[in-house]
Amino acid sequence: MTTCTPSGVLATKVGDGCAENPYLCYQCKRCTAGCPVAEHAGMHPAQIMRAVQLGQYDMIFDDKFIWLCTGCQTCTTRCPQGIDIAAIMDELKIIAWREGKVHPEAPSAAMLKLNYDSFVRWGRIWEVELIARDALRRPKGALEWLSLGPKMLLKGKINPTLKRGDTEAMKRMVKTAESLTRAREAQRAAADKAAAKPTENAAKPADRAAAKPVQKAAASSGDEDGGAS
Repeated sequence: MTTCTPSGVLATKVGDGCAENPYLCYQCKRCTAGCPVAEHAGMHPAQIMRAVQLGQYDMIFDDKFIWLCTGCQTCTTRCPQGIDIAAIMDELKIIAWREGKVHPEAPSAAMLKLNYDSFVRWGRIWEVELIARDALRRPKGALEWLSLGPKMLLKGKINPTLKRGDTEAMKRMVKTAESLTRAREAQRAAADKAAAKPTENAAKPADRAAAKPVQKAAASSGDEDGGAS
């Protein structure tokens, strides 16, 4: 039987990032019942929520469920507690990227990074670049694009010519987002430091109290030595 020591660190990180409270979940499993990808991973949405509550990093990031999540919002819609579960899944992906815990068997994780790089570079997503970079990174994936790519071209889903978006506006958005992230992390670090101070201060009176008998004993010993001389 696997045991764990509950920790609120992960739930706090998730709450700070997406403004959702994971502890509102009471495990009704309506999210799992409606999830279209729940059966394709080792864990399902309700289990992910419980693992967040307990701070079980390994269970969440060793499984590939969060990378299979399509963001369809079914879990969020079905939740009787009004929790935006899809937002929590997105926040877990952000934490995984930030802490180097991306699942090695999650091609969609790399595709998200390619999407980000593309819209930062061009101001919008350029599908041809995504396909080319994904094929270079995953040679096996090139075979999939050979069959799917022409169909998407014929239906106008892929534009072979580059159409730039507002790159300056996109760079400003990225800069603002990064600034907010740094501010949030600094605020969290300050809160952790402030929470640790009462523990340190509580230990100090005890140390001083323990030191007083020692000081008295030393003073008494000095008086006795002085009297003997």
